[in-house]
Amino acid sequence: MEAQLVIPKSDSSIARCCEYVSEMKGATCPCCKTSMYTEALIVNQPKSVGSVAEVGSVGVTYSVMDDLTVVPMSKLSSITLLINKFQINDLASLEEKTVSVSLDEELKLLEASLQSKTVLTDVFLK
Repeated sequence: MEAQLVIPKSDSSIARCCEYVSEMKGATCPCCKTSMYTEALIVNQPKSVGSVAEVGSVGVTYSVMDDLTVVPMSKLSSITLLINKFQINDLASLEEKTVSVSLDEELKLLEASLQSKTVLTDVFLK
C-alpha cells in the first residue's frame, strides 16, 4: 500500500480521506483528488518524546563503517566489533563523531565511494 500514515502532534489538526491521513486540513487526497477536511481520531497515540509517532523510527541505532557498510548497533555489538574487527582494546582511545554534511561534502562522499574503501576517513579526516 502506498499510503503513508502521518500522526499529528495534536488531534485538532488532522484530516483524512480514503485511506490517507494528513496533518494539514485541506490537503489534497492522492486517491480521489479532493480536499481532506474529515476529522480523523488517533487512538492510543504514544505520548513519550522520541516515540515512533513523532519521529517515524523505532529508535534503532546504526553505525556507518569507513567503507559505508551500515550495521545495527547495541553496546555489546559495538564493543565486539571494535575488539574483533578493528583490534581496538583501549575503548578510551575512541571518539564518537556526529557530522553535518554539506552539499560539497556529499559530492566528496559520492566521489570517494567510487574510488576508495576508506570513504569517511578520506572525506572527514584528511
